[in-house]
Amino acid sequence: GNKGYSRLAAALQALSRWQAAMNEWKRILKTESQHAAALKGFADCDAALKAEREKDEAEREERELEEKADNDENEEGDELDDFFNDVEEATEAVVKQKQEESKPKPTEAIKHHKKDLGTADEQIDRLLAPNHKWRNLNPFFVLDIHHSATDDDISKRYKALSLLLHPDKNQGNPKAQEAFDEVLKAKAALGDESKANYVRLLVEEGLKQGKVDWEEATQQEQTDSTVDEFQSKAVHRIFAQFEYRRKEAEELRRKNEQKIQENEDAELNKERDSRKFDKSWRKEERVDKRIGNWRDFQKKKKKKAS
Repeated sequence: GNKGYSRLAAALQALSRWQAAMNEWKRILKTESQHAAALKGFADCDAALKAEREKDEAEREERELEEKADNDENEEGDELDDFFNDVEEATEAVVKQKQEESKPKPTEAIKHHKKDLGTADEQIDRLLAPNHKWRNLNPFFVLDIHHSATDDDISKRYKALSLLLHPDKNQGNPKAQEAFDEVLKAKAALGDESKANYVRLLVEEGLKQGKVDWEEATQQEQTDSTVDEFQSKAVHRIFAQFEYRRKEAEELRRKNEQKIQENEDAELNKERDSRKFDKSWRKEERVDKRIGNWRDFQKKKKKKAS
């Protein structure tokens, strides 16, 4: 009875299983209310349980305080981050605005280029002057801009010139479309960096040659022209020479391709005629063979009849 319950309660209490031990001590006290060991054990377990609850409560409160402190710190940190981000964005915006204000507006730059170009009729006459197909081989001449111009300047000049010469704005001039097309070709030629660099090299070579030609003519007192005029002619000449060589190479390539194609066609025709001849010959051979077989048959038939 109570002795066994007493041992079990003591064992549970030794294992710090306070609630289970209290239940066993309670069981004993129901039958023996003044059991000394049960009274002491119940009281000890009850005290231990209260101490555990108080400890758990204190730890919980401490955790809540720590969490609250962390949250407050994070909120304060987030507010500081937001503040510094706002300051940084505002600073960047001010700097960017100043940079933009210091730059000329694209529309203003284009208007400046258009003003520098003169009238549409003047540009059309310049671009479609006699021998313009050779003169316009130099895209910098077409855009009426120095060959050392930056990509940005080239783009602005192209926009200004294309706006000036657009056929919709020059419907009274039937040559506007052709002049506009020349501008498009020039921009396309300078749109590729490698091609643009090649064009610049040609211009530089022409300028050097023009200066040499002018110096020689001046020494021999054979000209009243300026060095700029000599250089302009030399640049046009070097572009014309390269275009002539390009066309020669293109014509040579075309003739070679045509010759190769003709040889291939000749081989095909030869092979076709050969097959046709073989087919015809085999057909004639079969006919001759059939005729020969028929004659042999007739001879045999006559022999049997006789």
